[in-house]
Amino acid sequence: MLVLLTRSEKETQNLGARIGKIIFAPSCIALIGELGSGKTTLTRGIARGLGVESTVKSPSFVIINEYPGPVPVYHFDLYRIDNPDQLVKLGYEEYFYSRRGVVVVEWADKILDFLPSQHLRIEMRIKNLHEREIFFLPVGKSYSKVVEKIKGETS
Repeated sequence: MLVLLTRSEKETQNLGARIGKIIFAPSCIALIGELGSGKTTLTRGIARGLGVESTVKSPSFVIINEYPGPVPVYHFDLYRIDNPDQLVKLGYEEYFYSRRGVVVVEWADKILDFLPSQHLRIEMRIKNLHEREIFFLPVGKSYSKVVEKIKGETS
């Protein structure tokens, strides 16, 4: 596990860009955190690090947004999902298991049993108005290597 602190929206986005430059495809990043904890901000950075030029939006009314790029980003926002079975109707398996890109899932705590057996779990907590505490919890050897690289860059 790795714990980092960001002190502004820009720092959170820059951390995301570092993740985007390190993460491999295909992969799944599961974001967990309360409303306003910076999940979409981190996702914007991840997409930027992967070379996506489109602006990543907070997709609270759209459950899946696709962002083309050298490595496409599939951005799930599950805030409005009431039942994990709704994910099945959306064809989540195609994104999680068949596409060559990076899946980023906001509100992933709603679907923990549906996540791939290996993924990068990132939990975000609000410390105060500007600071966010970010916990990296790799699930699987490949994601442990990603976290080690992030740790190496911040040491």
